[in-house]
Amino acid sequence: MKPAYRTLPDDWLTVAESAQLLGISKVSVYKAINCGRLEYRTIQGRKCIERRDLKTRYWGSSQRLADRPLHGLASPIAELSDAELGAYCDAHLGDAALAAAMAPINEWTDNQMAPAWDRIAERLNAYLGPTWPGPPWDGDQSATMAMALALAQEGAGD
Repeated sequence: MKPAYRTLPDDWLTVAESAQLLGISKVSVYKAINCGRLEYRTIQGRKCIERRDLKTRYWGSSQRLADRPLHGLASPIAELSDAELGAYCDAHLGDAALAAAMAPINEWTDNQMAPAWDRIAERLNAYLGPTWPGPPWDGDQSATMAMALALAQEGAGD
């Protein structure tokens, strides 16, 4: 229901109404007008924007105000019943949706090659030789072990 004081045609919005509809500030709407992203027409001495141009030419091209982050998106959801909202959440946020979103990631990780620990151990033993002492190691021996293990892992991937 439009206010009684509004005398503009229904398909035209003032800058303030446009800002409220988009969930942005009036300054942002004026900036869009001044830089040519939005076309306007002066009606009754006020800059007015055609409703259909507002969302097609501006939506998504500006940051929303922090106190209305879902403005314009929450309206259709607000009209849902509890059961409809539950079904919407299940469809978009449920386990099936999560599984579908994670499927490519899981497939990629499953296809990654596991380290060939037998080949790594063989190379590591070849680097260290039969006289390498068992643990405990001092700092220098630990550094040598870490370097030899890294080289064995790199070499085993060939």
